[in-house]
Parts: sequence; C-alpha cells; structure tokens
Amino acid sequence: MKIFRQLITLSLLINLTSCMTANIQSNVKADAKPEFRRILIVSRLSQTRPTYLPTFQTAFPAGYQVCTVSNSPISFDSPEEAIDKQRQACQSEVMLSIDFNRNYTAGSGRYITSYNELYLEMINLATGKPFWKAIITTGGSNEVPPHNIVSQLIKDGIIEGSMSTQRSYQSNY
Repeated sequence: MKIFRQLITLSLLINLTSCMTANIQSNVKADAKPEFRRILIVSRLSQTRPTYLPTFQTAFPAGYQVCTVSNSPISFDSPEEAIDKQRQACQSEVMLSIDFNRNYTAGSGRYITSYNELYLEMINLATGKPFWKAIITTGGSNEVPPHNIVSQLIKDGIIEGSMSTQRSYQSNY
C-alpha cells in the first residue's frame, strides 16, 4: 500500500511539473499593423524538437497560412538564406521570430527555479518594421506551446479568429 501511494504521489508530481506555464508581456504598435494572412515563423532557438515548429501550422485560426523555418546551427544555408527561401516559397507578408533572450534562476536552496526568457517580434516584411513584440518567461523550456503565443496574438488584436482545435498538421512546403 505504501508503494502504491508513493507511485501515485510521484505520478501527480510529474503531471504537475510537466505543465508549462508561460508569462507573456507584449506590446503592439497599432498604427504599424498590416493586414495579412501569410505568416513566416522563424525560430532562432538553438535546441528544439523537430516536431515543435510544425505545431504552429495548425495553431493559428482558419484563414492563416503559416510556414516555418529554423535557424539550426547544423544547417548548410545561412540564416538569411534559409529565411529568404522560405519567405519566397510561402509568399509571406509578416514574420514572427522567436529568439532566446536570457536564462536566470530565482529562489534558493531546494526551492531554486530556473527560468528562460524568450523574445518574440513580428515584423511587416514589406517595410521591415516591427508591430508586435513580446517577452515570454517560462519555467525552464525554450518551447513555448504555440497555442499560448497564438492566444496572445488574438488577445492583442494582431490576428482574428478563434483557436484551432486541430492537433495534426499538414504542410504544402
């Protein structure tokens, strides 16, 4: 019985700690926001799972075309070349970049916690000017769930619609 309780306690702890919380602070330059439907998402994160970026393709509301590109350190294309190739293939109108900002710890002793801070910026590709910026603080992961980012974009009035409930993804690129 004691082992059973320990297993239940352990599984509850694992479930509680695996849920990622993300604190998002954002800013919108409303007069610079263009009308758009094609988005290029660029990850400048050095370590993400190969399945991470494709999840963005179904996180956006219906009517948005989403393409992704990763600036992997093992890619043979320069970051600029990879972005330009995908931008042309997708005919993207705006670009959302996700970049690592900093890592820090809080607390002390056994209550110390590590945090990652990510910087997100959305720019109008026609003008090169940003119109949305955000700082996301996470509890140790670089992979912010796309639905968190999309929810904030909807809340800030950057995109319109409601969250997609689709779980799989399909890409034409």
